[in-house]
Amino acid sequence: MAELLEISAFRGVTRLLIMQPTPFCNINCVYCYLPQRHDRTVMTMETVRRAADFVFSSKLNATDFTVVWHAGEPLVVPPDWYREAIAVIESAAPGGMSVPHAIQTNGILIDDAWCDLFLETGMRVGVSLDGTARLHDARRKTRSGQGTHDKVMRGIDFLRRRGVSFHVICVVGQASLNAADELVDFFEKEDIRNLGFNIEEIEGSVQASTLESEGSAEAFRRFFKRILERARTAQPQIFIREREDLVACLKSPAFGYFRYNSQNAPFGNITISAKGDVFTFSPELAGLADETFTDFCVGNLADSTPERVLASRKLRAMWADIDEGVAKCKESCAYFDLCMGGAPVNKLFENGSFASTETMFCKFAHKAVADVVLADIEREITKVRSSSSAPQLTTRS
Repeated sequence: MAELLEISAFRGVTRLLIMQPTPFCNINCVYCYLPQRHDRTVMTMETVRRAADFVFSSKLNATDFTVVWHAGEPLVVPPDWYREAIAVIESAAPGGMSVPHAIQTNGILIDDAWCDLFLETGMRVGVSLDGTARLHDARRKTRSGQGTHDKVMRGIDFLRRRGVSFHVICVVGQASLNAADELVDFFEKEDIRNLGFNIEEIEGSVQASTLESEGSAEAFRRFFKRILERARTAQPQIFIREREDLVACLKSPAFGYFRYNSQNAPFGNITISAKGDVFTFSPELAGLADETFTDFCVGNLADSTPERVLASRKLRAMWADIDEGVAKCKESCAYFDLCMGGAPVNKLFENGSFASTETMFCKFAHKAVADVVLADIEREITKVRSSSSAPQLTTRS
C-alpha cells in the first residue's frame, strides 16, 4: 500500500463510474439486497457534474472507462433527465474523449421513448430476466407480489422492434440448476443471443442463498456445462458472458501479472449515490452497513476530492483489510490469476471480514465457471486436433 499513497498512482485505474440516478425500484425481487429501494430521491445535475469532475480532474479514468447507470431501477427517471446528464458528463470530459454509457434495467418501463434515447446515445442496455415465466416470476415480483415476466418481455419486444442491441442477465438459484435446457430453449426462441449468469448472492439484508444447499456446487457445474453445450450449437450461437470474459482474460498479455481486480483496488470502481455519497471497491457496498465500518461511504461530492478520499481513515481501514484478504487469496488459491483476489462485498457478508478468502460466490462464479469453461475449451481443441490428424482421402483423376 505504501507506494500508492499519492492520487497520481491511481491515474487510469477507474473502469466504471457507477451512477445511481435514484435508489427507488418499482419492483420487489426476492433476492434484492438494496436497502433503500423505497427512497424516491433523484440525483441532481450538480451531483452529476461533480461526479464527472471527481474522475476526470485527477485523470482516474481508464482507457476502457464507462459510465454505468444502475442501482434501484434507473428507468424510473425519465429519458430527458439522461439526455441532460450525458451532456453534463460530456462537457466535463477531457477534450476529444467520447464517454460510453451503459444501463441495467428490469425492462418493465421500456417503450419507444426509451428506445429513442438508447439509439441516440449508443447506450449499452442490459435487461434482468431470469428465463421462463416459471422461473422469473417466482423471484422477480411487483410490490403487490405479482410476477413481472410479461411486462419484461413487452419491454424486450420494444428493443427488438427498434433494433436496440441488448444483453440479458439471468440470476441462477436452486430452481434453475435443473433447467439449463429450459432456459436455453427459451432464450433461443426469443432470439436473445448475449447472456450473463449471476448467482444468488449473500449480501446486506440477504443472509441466505438457495445455492447453499448440499450438492449445489456440483449441480451448478452440470448446469453451466449444459448451458455452454447448448449455447454453442444454437443457431445463431448464443454468447455466454462468463466464457467470453474468461477467454479474454487468458488471451491478455498481462495474464498472471495482475495483483488486484477493479473491486479490490481503490478507485477501480467508483459508485456515486443519488445523494452524492462516494463509494469504491465492490459497487454493492453502496448503501450497505456492518458493525465494523458502520457504512462504506468514503466521502460526499459536496466536499470530497479524490485526494481526501484516499487519505480518509475509513478508506484506509477498508483497504488494509481488503489487501490482507487479497494476499491470503494469492497465497492459498490456484485460481488467483483469474479473479485476482475476489469481491470484498462477498467476503465481508459471507465470512464476516474483508481479510478473508474463499466464498460461496467465488466457488460458483469463478472456480466452477473456470473449470467448466477450460474443460470445454480443451474438448474443442481435442476435436480440432483429431480432425486435422485424420487421414485425408484423395481421388484419382
